[in-house]
Amino acid sequence: APIYNISGLAFGKSEVLERIGGKANIRPFAERKMRVGFAARFDQEKQPDFYMDLIDMYHSQGRHKDIEFAVFSGGPLRSNNPRYIDRARQLEREGKLKIYEDLKKNDYYALVNDSRVLFNCALQDWVSNTVSEADSLGCNVLYPAYRSFPETFSNDPGRLYIPWSIEDALNKLYTLLDTPSVNMGKISDRNDSTIDRICDILEGKGEDMLRM
Repeated sequence: APIYNISGLAFGKSEVLERIGGKANIRPFAERKMRVGFAARFDQEKQPDFYMDLIDMYHSQGRHKDIEFAVFSGGPLRSNNPRYIDRARQLEREGKLKIYEDLKKNDYYALVNDSRVLFNCALQDWVSNTVSEADSLGCNVLYPAYRSFPETFSNDPGRLYIPWSIEDALNKLYTLLDTPSVNMGKISDRNDSTIDRICDILEGKGEDMLRM
């Protein structure tokens, strides 16, 4: 059978924007809270330890004292490794991490719409809907240059960090906290047309995506 590369997830950008009341309600970047969000599950394959190591390194450097590091969770924070929960709760007690739990979808979007960076350090993500959602809502995204993220990000060096390098991730995070990416919106636009590309393939008009 012929193999096609659609390079994206089925995604509806307009549906995301409707949940904040429309594109006009995207919060200007300069007015957003100096917040870094982590929206992945807190399971081992998502490397929450890496995120918490990043937080500890940030505090050891003493820069940008007003940054809020946050975890966004659609239910109670849970993990396949209880140690991560214990560490997260300890960081929360120390005032280094804010944990938002039991979030409804609209609540989550409201937080992303008032955040500056969404951070990811997963070992097994590929495209990820979280990147499309944040990119739709005017939030910078910082992901590892791993698996298919370089393709998803069109090899954007400003929003991809060297996998497992906390130093590189932190340096790029500081830049993304200050300035919106010039490529913001392109990832969500690409995924917004994924279903169109699938239909083109089914209709025999997708030969440019043939990978044989």
